[in-house]
Parts: sequence; C-alpha cells; structure tokens
Amino acid sequence: MSFKYEGLTQEEVKKRLEAGQINIAKNESSKTYGQIFASNLLTFFNTINIVLFVLVLSVGSYRNALFIIVVAVNAGIGLHQEIKARRLLDKLSLLNASKVKLFRQGKQIELKQEELVLGDIILLGLGDQIPCDSQIIEGQLEVNEALLTGEADALTKKEGAELFSGSFVTSGTAVARVIHVGKDNYIHQLSHEARKIKKQKRMLRDSLAKVVRIVSFIMIPLGLSLYLKLFYVVGTGHKQAVLGTVAALEGMFPQGLILLTSMALTLGVINLVKQKVLVQELHTIDALARVDVLCLDKTGTITTGEMQVEHIEGLTEQPLEYLARVVGNLLENLPDQNATAQALRKHFAPSKELKALHVLPFSSERKYSAVEFTEATYYLGAWQFLFPQGNSRLQSEAQKYAEKGYRVLALAQSKEPLETNFLPEDLHAQALIVISDILRDDAKQTLAYFKKQGVDCKIISGDDPVTVSAIAKSVSLADSEKYVDVSQVKTDEELEYVVENAQVFGRVSPQQKKRMVQILKQKGHTVAMTGDGVNDILAFKEADCSIAMCEGSEAAKQTANLILMDNNFSAMPYIVNEGRRVINNLTRTGSLLMVRMMFSIALTVLTLFVGNIYPFEPIQLTVLTAFFVGIPSFFLSFESDFSQVRGSFLRLLFERSFPVGLSIAVGATLIGGIGASIGIPQSELAMMTILFSAWNYILMQHRIFWPIKRYRLWIFTLTQISFLIALLVGSDFLNLAWPSLGHLLLLLPFLFVAPVAQYLLLKSSSFIFKKL
Repeated sequence: MSFKYEGLTQEEVKKRLEAGQINIAKNESSKTYGQIFASNLLTFFNTINIVLFVLVLSVGSYRNALFIIVVAVNAGIGLHQEIKARRLLDKLSLLNASKVKLFRQGKQIELKQEELVLGDIILLGLGDQIPCDSQIIEGQLEVNEALLTGEADALTKKEGAELFSGSFVTSGTAVARVIHVGKDNYIHQLSHEARKIKKQKRMLRDSLAKVVRIVSFIMIPLGLSLYLKLFYVVGTGHKQAVLGTVAALEGMFPQGLILLTSMALTLGVINLVKQKVLVQELHTIDALARVDVLCLDKTGTITTGEMQVEHIEGLTEQPLEYLARVVGNLLENLPDQNATAQALRKHFAPSKELKALHVLPFSSERKYSAVEFTEATYYLGAWQFLFPQGNSRLQSEAQKYAEKGYRVLALAQSKEPLETNFLPEDLHAQALIVISDILRDDAKQTLAYFKKQGVDCKIISGDDPVTVSAIAKSVSLADSEKYVDVSQVKTDEELEYVVENAQVFGRVSPQQKKRMVQILKQKGHTVAMTGDGVNDILAFKEADCSIAMCEGSEAAKQTANLILMDNNFSAMPYIVNEGRRVINNLTRTGSLLMVRMMFSIALTVLTLFVGNIYPFEPIQLTVLTAFFVGIPSFFLSFESDFSQVRGSFLRLLFERSFPVGLSIAVGATLIGGIGASIGIPQSELAMMTILFSAWNYILMQHRIFWPIKRYRLWIFTLTQISFLIALLVGSDFLNLAWPSLGHLLLLLPFLFVAPVAQYLLLKSSSFIFKKL
C-alpha cells in the first residue's frame, strides 16, 4: 500500500520552528556531560578527602598530603573512562537512532523524531514507535500501548483515531498528522517510566551502594572520637592527632573499589564494542556474569529471521494456480511486512484480480490476517487460531510438516463479511502453505557452548511448538522434545509448572513471555532474553539482561540492554564470557581493596578502646596499598576467568577481607602497645606494623589467587620487590625507621601467628556474613 501526501512546506516548517513547535525530547538514556563531571567530582568521598587534605596541610605535614594525588588520579581516570565510554556509545547509538518517515513538499523523507514539528504528516508501519501524539488520516493500525497503560492487548486504530507517543505499531500501515509535540505529548509525564530502560536489580551496583551507606554512617563519628581520644586522652598533640585521624578516615574510603569497578565495567564495555555489541547500561555486565537461564526467541537467534516458501498444498478441488492467485491478491492488499509476509511475496506473484472491500492486517495477538473481497473473504494465518475447534484433516497434514520443522499457514475461505473480533462459522480450509526457517550456521555451536557452561537455554516463540521443537532438535538443543503449546495453558499455576519442566514453548503471547521471565526470576534464576520484535519488549523489560538484534524493530532495540550490531548470535558466548571475566576478577581484586577499609575501621575502634596511638600515617598507607592493592589489582583485572559466577558479590568480599583486616588491626594494636611498653621508638614500630600488614596481604594473595600462575607470579614478585625498595630508599620520607635485630624479635611471633589467625577467622567469616 503506497501513500502520497504534500506535507508541510519549508515556510510552514520555519514558522513552527520559530514558534517552538518542535518535538525536542530530552534523552534520558545516559548521563549528560555535566552529570558525568558532577558524579565523578562532586561526591561525598571527594568532599571528605578535600577536608582531610586541608587538615593535613594545616599541620604542615605536606608529605602526608600526597594521598590527594591518588584521589585526583582516581577521579580523573573515572572521568576520562566515563566520557570516553559516553562518546563511544553516542557514536554507536547513531547507528541505532530512530528515524521517522514523513512527507514534506510532496516528497517522502526521513528525519530524527526530534526534528518533527506540529502538523507534520508521518508514515507509520510495523515495529515503529509513535514519535508524537498523532491522528490517523488514512490507513489502519494495531498498536500496543503497554508502555503507557500496562495493557498488552493490541488496539485497533482507524481513520480519525488518536495515537499516543510511546506506543508501538504491531501491524498495519497508516498516515497520521502530528497533533502534539515536545512537552505537549501525552508521554511527557510518563517518559521517565515508559521510555527509559527499566532499572533492574544489579548485585554489583547495589552492593557498592550498601558499602557506601555503611561507611558514610560510621566514619564521621569514628573520626571525631579518634581525634578526641588522641588529643585529649593520649595527649599526642594536635598534629599527631590530625595525622592519625586522617589516616584512619582515608583508609575507610572504598573509593579504590568503586574506581576499580567503574574501570573494569568500562573496559568490559569497550571489549564488547570491539565485538560490535552496543551496551546501553554499564551494569548489564554484572547481570551477564550471573546468567543461568537464556530465553531465546527462535527468530533471529537460532534462525536468520529469513524464511522461504517450500510449496502450497491444496485441500479442495481448486487448482493450485487459482489458490496461488488468491494468495497474490491477499498480499497485494495486506500491509504486512514481517518475515513471513516477505517470504510469501517472494514466492507468490502479486495480483489485482479481486476487488478488496475490507482489510484486517496480521497481529501477533490474533495470529492471522484477512481480506474481504466481493466474491468471498479469505483468511491467512496459523491453522490452530483459524480453526480453534479443530479440523482433523488439517491437523493431520499440518502436524506432518510441523514435525519436520516447517512452519504451516492455512488459507481459509468464508462467504461471510469480515469481522475483526471473531471468526465466521462457515470458515473452510482451502490450502496449506509450507514455509521453512533458514537456520544460522553458528546456532548449534553456540547452544553447545551454553550447555557446557551450565546455562539452561529455553526457546520461547510465537510459532507452532511442534515446528519450534523440530528446529531446536536440528541444532541439538537439550530436551528439545519437551515442548508446550502455551496458548493452551490457562492458569498461572500451569504456566509455572511448564516453565520449570519444558525447554521449548510455542504460541506464546507477549504478556505470557513477560510472565515466564518473571516466574524464572522468582525461582532464583538470572535471566537473559534475546529477541528482535515488538512482541519481545514486555519480556525485555522484565529480564535481567535483554539482547536485541540490530535488524530488529526499533521497539526492541530501544528497550534492550545490549544490541548485537551485526546480528551475530555467535557473539553470545563472548558476551557472557566478558561479563564473567569482569566480575570474577573484580571479586578477587575487590577483596584486596576491601581489606584496607576493614582494618581501618577495626583499628580505629581498637585504638579508641585499648590503643594509645593510631599506628599509621596517611603516606604509609598510600605506599602499602599502592604496591599490595592498587597496582596488582589493575593488572590482574585483565585476566581471563570465564567460570560461572555464583554467590553474593558483597558477601564474598567481606568473607575474604574480614580475616585479613582483623588480623592486621589486632596485630598492629598489639605490636604498638607491646613495643611502646618496652621503649621501642614509634618510627620503628610503624615499620614493623607496615611489614606485618604486608605479610598479611601476601598470605591473602596466595590464598585467593591460587594457583599462582606465571602472570600472577610476575606481578606479585615485582610489586613486592618494589615495595621493599621503597621502604629501603624512602624510609625517612615515609617517617619510618628500620628496627634493630633485637626489636625485630617482637615481630616474628606475629608473622608466625598471622596464617593461623587468618585461617581461623576465615572459618568464622562465612557464618558472620551469611546474610549479606
């Protein structure tokens, strides 16, 4: 069906632009550059660090103010990485930018939806998202307003009907006039919920937020209490009290963990971009690492999305040539442009022999289309939906083809006028049209990979379950014979049962797809969903990770977390592996970063109750964590570890860091207390405390990075040697002194006890943090 309209003239467009009647829409999918700067610079931790920096300068200890360099570098790296990622995503998003077809000055053109003005004449078709509130002036559509109303059923819109921006066209073609733009659109008040990707729970992001809340709550009272204890009770003087307090508070900051997380996720995004995967939400990588159920939409994943007609089989005395001409007349009048319609158009020559009176386009809800001609009404669609009461011969023939993996459409005839909401009683089957899906070459290998990795693959399709099962069997999907016709599932209890016990699901409606994802998540699974059509968007918004094909509908791409820019399903193993690599590395290196926070809090508490001096100065902590945490964490984040991610991120971090943190805190307190009582100078005690802390880090590295492969061995060896050189060369600068041999004897028992203490604390930490 073709349309021809004059549309607005250049002069009319100019007037509307001057009047501000343009559809300018604020992009809420990503941060603005101002927000990026604010989120990286104007933070609670940066503010506290600046205050601590000023305090250190106020007492004239400039060397201890060097921690601000690390803070500045951290903020700069985070800022650089986020801006770089934003620019990269913006560049790739241009490939995914939504364009609108419209008429201006008698020509059909395409513009961005932000360039539309009031009164524009737009052309809408299957898969389009309606860009502005509009009114149909010619044609007919079925639209899904689920993003506006929550109602998944398609609504028929005829001439004169109003279309709401944010809804999606599920079938038909129409021309509409824009009646609202910008803030006047109905979706303006709902845009935050309807247009933005649903904010899913992310273990990594939520865990970091939890740590920040805890530290923010305790650090200020602990810092003030420590200063008062050191200054008024111990009598160290203002300078030492400030340095001890700054060292304690600066050590409590999990900024290194936050920075490492941001850098690791950004690196993951960049690696995925190289594989032509557009990441629309940074923390999606966290979900990828934990995926244990992958719901596949057959079309575009196992198959290429393209189809071909094998042949037509007559069920009456009518010759095949006549039936083929009937199909040609149907296609000439139907606006459908989906893959099935395209395959039919390639096989059947268009014909205008019959005069059409009324047209009913295909709908994913209805599963058939129809045209009323002067001589009869013809229906074309899924035979189960055209003959819901059953037809023994039709069922027998269709089943024969479906078992071989073919899709079967029925051509049916009625003498009754066309009705939109129900089928006529005199409907008779005329022919079966046998269609085959073209399989992806890499589908079999990809599914084999997921099986090996323990990821359960389920195929959820709107097609005949028998056909889908046969296709699944051809690509060696495990338990492909366990299929269900979901259209026959009537209750939520039945749906819950089949979701757990079947692998292939056919005749699934959009709302059923959504419910199936919800059920899987309620069972404790992390669910990824792939798809390319309008009927996938509700399930996309429920899935932990949604993946769309670039050639899919605009609706699917705008809703998805990831977009396969070259429609390459074989990239799926790489995508999951990248998520696992990032999270597995973060879990190990993050444990090192968490130790500093743990022992800083514990040491502060111990100093308040039993200690006389905080054993570290800021510069000493900076050197210690640089060589045992910062540098090794950075290089180890590049390692390849594709094992399945299990357990709570935050719990693992606390379980691994708690024994080391408490061991350092208790040991440092005892070393300081005993050493001071026998007259060992503070500078020597500080050196012993630093060496004891380093020894605890070495024990931890050996435990959580076992086996120590060559790459790891080189990193640990070089950083530890560098640390010793720094202590030898810069002891004066660090306000440290090497203890005499006799004084070193105090340290030896602590070095021997540390492995035992860590072992015993490790056994108890899993119980202590089991609720995290």
